[in-house]
Amino acid sequence: MFDVVIPSAATAFIIAFVVGIVLMRMRAPIEGIGRDRKDASAIQASHVGEPLRLGGVAVFAGLLIGSVLLSDHSSGEFTIRLLLATTPVFLAGLAEDLGYFVSPVGRFIASLFSAALAIALLGIWIQEPDLPGLGAVFSTPLVAIAITVLFAGFYCHSVNLIDGMNGLSSVVVISSALGIAVVAADADLGQISALSLLLAAAMAGFLLLNWPRSFLFLGDAGAYGVGHVLVWLAIGLGELAPDTSTASILLILFWPLADTLHTIFRRLFAGQSVLKPDRMHLHQKIRRGLEIAVIGVGKRERSNPVTTLLLVPMTAMPVIAGVYLKDNVTLAWLALGAFAVAFSITHVAITAAVRSRRLRGGDPGDPD
Repeated sequence: MFDVVIPSAATAFIIAFVVGIVLMRMRAPIEGIGRDRKDASAIQASHVGEPLRLGGVAVFAGLLIGSVLLSDHSSGEFTIRLLLATTPVFLAGLAEDLGYFVSPVGRFIASLFSAALAIALLGIWIQEPDLPGLGAVFSTPLVAIAITVLFAGFYCHSVNLIDGMNGLSSVVVISSALGIAVVAADADLGQISALSLLLAAAMAGFLLLNWPRSFLFLGDAGAYGVGHVLVWLAIGLGELAPDTSTASILLILFWPLADTLHTIFRRLFAGQSVLKPDRMHLHQKIRRGLEIAVIGVGKRERSNPVTTLLLVPMTAMPVIAGVYLKDNVTLAWLALGAFAVAFSITHVAITAAVRSRRLRGGDPGDPD
């Protein structure tokens, strides 16, 4: 199987990279049909400049062409249906990327619609999670379907929220997609494994244009679209290979989920709106900490790519654990809990370290 997939993955990589360059060179006519977004002035912004937000178009161009090349070796039924279900959330994100405002709630609703469409087309949903006590909840199809739709939509939104540093979303998606590919291959799920590899390859092609300097942003179409594909590859893996631990799949998907859940609980405990953007995500704290302690305040062009580099091992470790513990239910759940605790402790430790540095050095802090 891999001797067939590798050439298609290489093609997906090249197409994503080339289409990205073409989009960059077509900036003027593209901006003519779009509207000014002024992303750099947003409160949560950590980037420099205003690159086009159409990286998702490049990624899906690579993914689609790579999938077509595999059509002679597989029916591609799972792939075709999954990509069709991605259309609503991709288009909602694309409208936002072009400056035609689609609110976060509107994009979330689009992700729910895509999730419901995926269930209708693929005929799968989360049915038997291996955590004691949940079996009865998921035994009712309507309840299980509703939870699946909400989880899939939540994950799409979570991938969008981590798309705040050059290359970060690419690194997270690539590592998760490779993790799914390995587990799916071991379970003889060829289409899921192949599509996961194509997704990783297309994201890698985009990564060349997004790190260390960002010439092209993934955008909402990319973040929501890729998030949708990734979460449904994971759901498909869990349902078609039921011996795979639920916790191991959550470990493979860990980083966006941990970041968003931590953000929600932090804002609730602080009495803040969970819908209002801020600059307190872990990657944003690390960037500001680097500027205050090492690089120099306000030097985003340096702190941004370095932040992603520092996060690579942190984002990869849960995925590696998920792959390794795919057959061990107890250890997988223990590992998931341990990584969740470690994630929260890291937040607290970084905040304390930066505050201590400011107090010792009289640092003026982060002006943005």
